[in-house]
Amino acid sequence: MLMNIRAAIESHAAECAREPKVILLNPANHELLGWDEVLGLPVLPSERADPMRARLVCGPGRAGHCEDGDVLWDEDGEAWVFVPAAD
Repeated sequence: MLMNIRAAIESHAAECAREPKVILLNPANHELLGWDEVLGLPVLPSERADPMRARLVCGPGRAGHCEDGDVLWDEDGEAWVFVPAAD
């Protein structure tokens, strides 16, 4: 899996001027591996990542999940947790 992530980062660097902010792993893979950080990037579970694949996020928007809720990224590369308003 680490080789897949390294290859994804290298491919991303060749195609995109933006630096990746986070690595997304399928929730089952994230739980199995238990990685919080790889190659200096945070690792979060996300259904957007296929099993045994890594997905990199470099732009703003929803990307990943932590125990407190969905993680969103802004244009400056800062992360924050989206907490839905209580009814």
